[in-house]
Amino acid sequence: MATKLSILVFVASPLDYARYRHTALFFQFDHDAQSQIEHVGNDGSTEGNIRSSVMEVVGSTGFFSFGERVNWKVPASSTNLARIIPVADIPSTTPISALRSTVASTPIEESQSGDSDWNSQNWIGDALSRLVATGYLDRQARDRSLDAMVDAVLEAGDEKVS
Repeated sequence: MATKLSILVFVASPLDYARYRHTALFFQFDHDAQSQIEHVGNDGSTEGNIRSSVMEVVGSTGFFSFGERVNWKVPASSTNLARIIPVADIPSTTPISALRSTVASTPIEESQSGDSDWNSQNWIGDALSRLVATGYLDRQARDRSLDAMVDAVLEAGDEKVS
């Protein structure tokens, strides 16, 4: 079995506009193929017991920071989750630590001028490009999933598209 990578697209609140829709990467790790423990975290957790990871940027313009939720389960039915977009199955031989560090080191826009349009959607594109650059993901999977993410973002319910 492989590590499954998806993009999560969340409905914006209180107004569901495309530019406010939040996006995150969701990894579901295969542990049958990775029986060895790769890393012990500060909290005592090991990569051997990490089943999933949501990696995202949180905050607002000029104040974004990286965040990770370990062993988070995607709600089966949620009014906040607009879509789950499959990106790729990554070979189980790829170390979990390599995937996590590649995504975690994706640069975050630090413009504090207040006029930047940079958001979590841009960060997803940058993170997927880093996975392509390291050889963990192919360009076609990145491009296909980014197109699907844009489609999901443009489905924002409170925004009129002309």
